[in-house]
Amino acid sequence: MSVSESYTDTMLYLFLAVSVLAAVANNMLLHLPILKRCRVNEFAFNGGVAAVWIVLLLAFNGGLHGYSSDTFLYGALYGIVLAGFLFCKMQAFANGPIHFTSLIGSSSFILTTVFNAVYWKEAVSPWQIAGIVLMLAAVFLITYRPRRESTEQKQKLTWKWKIYAAFFFLFSALTGIIFRFHQAADAARTDEMMIFASAVVIALLAILGSGAALFGRRRRPAAESTPAAEQQSAVQPSDGGTAAAESGVLPVKKRVLAAGALTLACGVAGCVYNRLNIYLSGAMANAVFFPLFNGGNIILSTLAGWLLFRESLSKMQMAGIACGMVAVVFVSNFFGLF
Repeated sequence: MSVSESYTDTMLYLFLAVSVLAAVANNMLLHLPILKRCRVNEFAFNGGVAAVWIVLLLAFNGGLHGYSSDTFLYGALYGIVLAGFLFCKMQAFANGPIHFTSLIGSSSFILTTVFNAVYWKEAVSPWQIAGIVLMLAAVFLITYRPRRESTEQKQKLTWKWKIYAAFFFLFSALTGIIFRFHQAADAARTDEMMIFASAVVIALLAILGSGAALFGRRRRPAAESTPAAEQQSAVQPSDGGTAAAESGVLPVKKRVLAAGALTLACGVAGCVYNRLNIYLSGAMANAVFFPLFNGGNIILSTLAGWLLFRESLSKMQMAGIACGMVAVVFVSNFFGLF
């Protein structure tokens, strides 16, 4: 190996390390209790995250350098999927343990592998088939709850989390599928496509958020039945925010500052690891990149959940996590190299 090749490999692994750390940081940020204390609007929050993506991508790319019909086509498709991905990921991490949610998201490329085998006629090895079976077993071990477990333990994985985690898995897989089509048709304009997709996310979430707010107002009991003075006291306590503080909600000014800081941090972390992963998936062998990124994400997210959020693991769940990490390696076809 020449000096230049050694330097290139070192840089690739450095980029991979940064990508994993950014992905884990993003997971932890979305799990912070302060998100609920800020009463963050999910549509506005993720629209802000997409806006941060646009700023960073424009700076990274030095502006726009051309576009084609494929840029807009795949930008629109990716924008629709990205809106669902950001929304469901946020809800999944906010309502469930980090290690379980991370495993679900990291295992999504199994669906991408199956699609590639069917559509692109990519060969699927026995190792990959074994990995898919192992991942199904891992999900069962992690989510299964015996009847004898306490009510508190059963609440760790609510139906709300399961629904959002399932859609998080689906949207994660769809992003990989869309990128495969885009890279075959318009790879030179990846940054432009991502910028346009982020704009689509902002527009789509603004429409959905407005619709949700209007629907919520119509369902809310008529406010006319409440005296004006009583409404005022319900919205703005005369104690200057003491009631809000006692309920766990931050005062308005702190809420705005905290929500803005979280939006910026999540936007930077999400943009960094997604953009790096697009580059690394083409620069590194998939048999190396996928197990290292997904395995590193699962391991570090599990450690973060245990150390920072005191998330406990049963023996069955630990077996499921281990099974999931082995499945990631198998599906990547790492052993097929030998």
